[in-house]
Amino acid sequence: MTRIRTLFLWLIVIGPLHMAEQMLTSIEEFYSIRGLTARYYALFDPSMADHASVLLITIVWTTVSLLVYALLKDGAPRLVVMGLFGVFAATEVHHIIESLIKVAYDPGVLTCVPYAAVGCLLTAAVAREFSRQPIVATQGGAA
Repeated sequence: MTRIRTLFLWLIVIGPLHMAEQMLTSIEEFYSIRGLTARYYALFDPSMADHASVLLITIVWTTVSLLVYALLKDGAPRLVVMGLFGVFAATEVHHIIESLIKVAYDPGVLTCVPYAAVGCLLTAAVAREFSRQPIVATQGGAA
């Protein structure tokens, strides 16, 4: 678990650098996210926008709370959360793909490399740790 903690700490360091690169060069992803939230709000009557916001905050807060709760558990729940962070970080390679497609700089492409690399290492470390987990037998035998 020490390697997993170390790699996660690296993600905490690299993540803000990645966001800073995007803020300094272009915030294109913000506009994508803004479009997603616009589609979310379009599901509600305009008079219910406040309720839609509270619902969204509740969903996000509950999700974060479940992730934190899983981190408080031993074994698989903790590893699943770390694995999700690893996979999320690894998917940041999309900046490289977008840069290659447009044959130009894509905001975030420089810092996505170490972020995605650490994400891949974290995902691999989680997979190794999962393979070390003891298999828990269920009571009652095979059905």
